[in-house]
Amino acid sequence: MRPFFYFIIASLFFNILNSQKIQPKEIVNKDSLNTVIEEKNKFKFFGLTQFTFNQAYFENWVSGGESSMSGLFSIDYNINYLDKKGWVWDNNLLLSIGTTYLSGNAFFKKADDRIEINSVLSKKVNTYWNYSAYFNFKTQLLPGYRYFKKEGEDQKEKMSRILSPAIIQLGLGWYYKEGDLAWFNIAPLAARGIFVSKDYTQNLSPGQKYFGVDRGKNSIVSVGASFSGLIKSHLMENITMDNKFNIYINYLNKIENIDFEWNANIRLKVNDKISSNLIVHIQYDDDLIKRLQIRELFGLGLSIDI
Repeated sequence: MRPFFYFIIASLFFNILNSQKIQPKEIVNKDSLNTVIEEKNKFKFFGLTQFTFNQAYFENWVSGGESSMSGLFSIDYNINYLDKKGWVWDNNLLLSIGTTYLSGNAFFKKADDRIEINSVLSKKVNTYWNYSAYFNFKTQLLPGYRYFKKEGEDQKEKMSRILSPAIIQLGLGWYYKEGDLAWFNIAPLAARGIFVSKDYTQNLSPGQKYFGVDRGKNSIVSVGASFSGLIKSHLMENITMDNKFNIYINYLNKIENIDFEWNANIRLKVNDKISSNLIVHIQYDDDLIKRLQIRELFGLGLSIDI
């Protein structure tokens, strides 16, 4: 996993260098800092809604082809709060769900299914650094299935569902933010819990695990450290790139295994309503599956930018 980890670090570093230039930090006293805070609105709301649809149809096409249909709907909203005393509360809601169908298959299959909530409560120390407490929640919306053939017919078996698994992460540390271009949260003390339904663990074989949870149990909790953040950069006119990442180290079990997640979203804005985006999502989590997970989506569709 080390080459992939180094690749992610290098990519993030490249995007920092290519992000919008920020004015050098100025030394300000407490009174001037409070003046800046008073001038800002307490609540700030912004986000993006996207719908992408792709379709292909073939009939008697001699060069070959397979009819298909796919759709993807996603929302990515932020609610930020700042008061006069320097308290900052940043919240993000991400929902992405998609389906795909290939001719000859008996079932529609998932193209994407994610629900993620991030919340950081912090108290300003200076212009950029805050003390922080953060919360992260991840799960899925629809059931997940394993597809197979039995006696020549397509079959499916339910493997997961909403809140099974559900991943919750909490931590204390420091929060660094430069406007809407970049933020980082460093938490040397972080707890993570993976929660599942006993319906999926009670019939496991001895030694077998379900998303890292042992037979007959419904959760596993670990204590470690985390480093997460967001970097936005402008690759060229009308093309932006968002990099979200999260790195987690488990103090209690296999400290040498570094769990990481990197989600890159490249957006090409054609006009106010039409846009194209490429999503590359890479993660490795020793508890969920001991293999590298890769997800890639590309589409041209309609977007509503708030």
